[in-house]
Amino acid sequence: PVRIFDVETLREDEVAWWTGLMEPPEDVLGLLEFFINSNYDIERAFIEIDGVDGNGCITLRELTDGLEAMNCHKFDTKKTAKGVVTKEARIDAIFRYLDPGGEGSVSRQEWSILDQLWKEFDLSIKEFVHFLTLSFGDDLADAWKALDDDGNGELNEEEWLEAVVSVGYFGPARVVFALLDRSDDGLISQAEFQVLESYKSVEDHSDTNSEVIHEP
Repeated sequence: PVRIFDVETLREDEVAWWTGLMEPPEDVLGLLEFFINSNYDIERAFIEIDGVDGNGCITLRELTDGLEAMNCHKFDTKKTAKGVVTKEARIDAIFRYLDPGGEGSVSRQEWSILDQLWKEFDLSIKEFVHFLTLSFGDDLADAWKALDDDGNGELNEEEWLEAVVSVGYFGPARVVFALLDRSDDGLISQAEFQVLESYKSVEDHSDTNSEVIHEP
């Protein structure tokens, strides 16, 4: 069942389900976003990177080359407040997260942590959509109007985070933003927002008259 909480009485143990998506590095979540938006499941991605005749482990070089072959540009060199972070450094950080023992390769078992994160990712999106349908009805266009309160047709990340809090949502909003920003331009358009339609459940269509308690 989807969990909808009264934010006035929310306990620490009730938000524990969010922590899985809060802990991984941003680029690890970015890798998941890339796989989801490119229609790769975790097993297929492993095989693509390791090779059909691979040895069941992925090296840093194979990960780098595999993402290149998949035409993934999410980890290109970027400027941050702390300076320039190169593509090599970003992919290396992902690799080190997946290779916690430091053996220099990622086994299929180690890779499977992405599958668990994938499930949490998927659940968080579905719960966000359920929240929207309970709050604004079955038509997500109504939810978009509430979030895009200035009506300019797009939201950057800062605007998005402020908007979802303003309507009473306190889940992993950055995860939702990253999934919706398919163009990686730092903005969500209404067309991108409509991707959430595919995350609706049968329950969403029958529960839209239920009450959600918002923060005053």
